[in-house]
Amino acid sequence: MMANEDRTNAGMNSSAQRHATGVKRFGMLGCAGILLALCFANRFSPAQTSMEVSRWREFSSAKRISQVGGKIAGLHSIDRSGYIVLGDGGFAQLSSSMVHTDSPEGKAFYQGFTMYDFPDGSSILAKVDVSGDHHGKQVGTITFVAGTGRFKGITGRGTITSWMPAEWDMYAEIEASFSAAGRQVSPER
Repeated sequence: MMANEDRTNAGMNSSAQRHATGVKRFGMLGCAGILLALCFANRFSPAQTSMEVSRWREFSSAKRISQVGGKIAGLHSIDRSGYIVLGDGGFAQLSSSMVHTDSPEGKAFYQGFTMYDFPDGSSILAKVDVSGDHHGKQVGTITFVAGTGRFKGITGRGTITSWMPAEWDMYAEIEASFSAAGRQVSPER
């Protein structure tokens, strides 16, 4: 009787082993297929495009649209316009809509959106978020939201360092890394 049980167990083990081997092969084929799909898709991923670093300076002035005062802070809605000077001496126009906030401690905060319009018809829309000393240096981030022309599909972010030497006049230095699907020339052109 023991010999019969051994034969039955051996048959079950052999069947279970064949099933396990089939499952392993199927799993390995599935993993290989997924790996190939990821490798193929990765070639066309925007994340794989090279990031470019660009530096520019901004000069702008603003017109206050509205003001709301409170016990803690003053809120100022402003429209800003000006120009940027690229590293190679090229120019672009800027226009933005911002909310500036002043705190009783002398801190300044501004947030909003800026549009950069280049002579070739390309444009960039960016979101900014900055804070610092109202009469001194402010530091924050710029995040690229959208673009047209050579900046179509733009992604990236950077650092803004700005100063307001007179009320609503601003000087800023920006260093940013970005990639863009429509990009075919260097950032300073």
